[in-house]
Amino acid sequence: LNFWKGCPMRRNARERWTFCAVSFVLLLCAATYRPAIDGNSPGEISRFLRWEMANRGIGPIQLLAVEDEGADRFAVFQGEKRPDERYLVRFRQNEDGEYEADGHPMWMYGPYPVRGIYSQALDGDGEVCFAVWNESETLAEVRLQVNDAPEADVPIPAPPSLTIWRLQVAGTEWRLEDRYFDTAGNMLP
Repeated sequence: LNFWKGCPMRRNARERWTFCAVSFVLLLCAATYRPAIDGNSPGEISRFLRWEMANRGIGPIQLLAVEDEGADRFAVFQGEKRPDERYLVRFRQNEDGEYEADGHPMWMYGPYPVRGIYSQALDGDGEVCFAVWNESETLAEVRLQVNDAPEADVPIPAPPSLTIWRLQVAGTEWRLEDRYFDTAGNMLP
């Protein structure tokens, strides 16, 4: 019996099993690892977006804008393989003043109603944020209405520009109507 206790074959099997178990744990950690998500600078935002969008098939990303609105930071970007699509990601400021991603990047609707206008509505905490990314020389104003609230006229700066409109809403269900106008006040088709 003492012969088997010091047997090299038994020791090798134990070492292999330990190696496999440790390798499995490290592999599991690597698969679930998510780097610290922060949006404190355009460089950090770009690194986050490259990591987040790696498997979506849009190719290398180009950061188009980073804008602060209140305690939030918004970034608009596009992918090289889908140049007509725009994406939006929101970063919220934490108690330490650092910006952390609030969810995943979202595809923006557009180009609508004319080429170069992209929009996305975001909700949370009883608030609706409506983001408009403008690349169109004709867009001057968006008129927005949530549920039965009064209509809001939101001026849109010359392109390229990102405009964030905020409205408090009661409850979790809401309906948004948006209409787009040129500088002469004509509704864009």
